Amino acid sequence: MLLVSGIRERAEKIFPEVVEIRRDIHRHPEIGRKEVRTSGLIRQKLEEYGVDKIERPVPTAVVALICGTKGPGRCVALRCDIDALPVQEETGLPYASENPGFMHACGHDMHASMMLGVAKILCGMRDSFAGCVKLIFQHSEDTLPGGAKELVEKGVLENPHVDAIYGLHVLPDAQRAGQIGFHAGPMTTSVDLFDFTVSGSGGHGSQPQNTTDPVLASAQMIVMMQQIVARRVDPMEMAVFSLGSIHGGDAPNVIPAEVKFGGVTRAYSDNVREVIKEQVTAIAKGIEAASGNTVHIDYADGYPSAFNDKDLIDLAADAVREELGEEAVVLMPDPMTFSEDFSFYGKLGGIPSAYLMLYAGHDGELAPLHNPRCAVKEEVMPVGMSALAAIALKFLNE
Repeated sequence: MLLVSGIRERAEKIFPEVVEIRRDIHRHPEIGRKEVRTSGLIRQKLEEYGVDKIERPVPTAVVALICGTKGPGRCVALRCDIDALPVQEETGLPYASENPGFMHACGHDMHASMMLGVAKILCGMRDSFAGCVKLIFQHSEDTLPGGAKELVEKGVLENPHVDAIYGLHVLPDAQRAGQIGFHAGPMTTSVDLFDFTVSGSGGHGSQPQNTTDPVLASAQMIVMMQQIVARRVDPMEMAVFSLGSIHGGDAPNVIPAEVKFGGVTRAYSDNVREVIKEQVTAIAKGIEAASGNTVHIDYADGYPSAFNDKDLIDLAADAVREELGEEAVVLMPDPMTFSEDFSFYGKLGGIPSAYLMLYAGHDGELAPLHNPRCAVKEEVMPVGMSALAAIALKFLNE
């Protein structure tokens, strides 16, 4: 049975306004920690909608509080990201980026716009809930070390204390548009970056015995590190170790004194993540000792994997069923393989969290997130707004 709450009707009513906001943000993309115009627009709209409190924990992030009139109660947080990517847009849309070399290729313009829509909906429904909803408009999701960790350390999950947090990400899809994907357990992978510098003595290619040959040492390291996933990780676990860059030497008959290469690792399990790091270090030390080179590792500890609390997922799926119907719910058999700093709210904040996917279709030939031709459908935004508002109310009224 559908819940007669009027949330979907409110979302449809404000849809034209949300589209206008979305296109404004899309035209003016700003990368992490430079979202000055974007955060200013968000604050302006929140003030207009009449939220109870607006805070700016860091210069380009915005946090808003909406309190129900039914008295004190729990606090649920809804988080969106607002930064763009250093990508040259190629969609050909009439509202394409006006900032050369930058684009909202990951849907964060829609995330921010939908969250503003949720703010307007909930401000008009204060008599429907107790407690409060905390809206987090987060900066710098796509730029390490990410904005989520910084916000948690700044106390964004306190005053009032957040009991649970939800996030929603649009997902281009050729078959689905306007459905919400749910998956309990690990939802995204962790991500860590490695940069290696192998340095020693180079020389003439005809006299390799007089060198430490950093090229050969690097090649041996690369081959051995590919065996980490094959031989050190449980076959039932997921792990990725991808090397994407290598630089060394200028001439085929000269052995260089230095080689640099780098890569990225991903995993769902914290244990696997640690195994990879340990094995990379062990291999580097072994090659260093055997080859006579010096191996320097610049390790960037990235984002942990996001874990979806089953109770939160079940509650959210029920809320979406009640508000939008059974057909709006998609039970995802597998998690995503990308990474998201939303994971810090649960891992570092120590609260239950859940990250959902909004299947957003695509205008024209399908292009993935982060692609210069990525163009998800605006028509799905009322579904995203309705889902988030319904989930927040159900959590607070349970």
